[in-house]
Amino acid sequence: MSYCLHCNELGSVSRCASGCCLHLYFGHVGLRLSPAGLRQWRALVQQQCAHHAPRVPDGQCRCLSLPGPTPEVVFLFSLQELYWLRELLNSAALLGETGVVLRQLVRPHLN
Repeated sequence: MSYCLHCNELGSVSRCASGCCLHLYFGHVGLRLSPAGLRQWRALVQQQCAHHAPRVPDGQCRCLSLPGPTPEVVFLFSLQELYWLRELLNSAALLGETGVVLRQLVRPHLN
């Protein structure tokens, strides 16, 4: 059982039941990301958005790539899809950080 953290036009991001990882779904692809993997993907997507936004003439053309789990695999996105992916990753990171803060606030009251 996983818990959906955020969804949009591209896909969704969920936390696994044990809380050890995130499941990122877009199109027909699913990725399992550790907290470190989330940070890496988030930084890469932020960098790609900033770099390509002023250069891509057609925001719907799938001409932007992100590396896959092996060197032989790449994921192709349009600029609009890359923005949606950024939204999923930013929301997951924000909700993860919020969860940490809430646990720290609740813990002293449980003792």
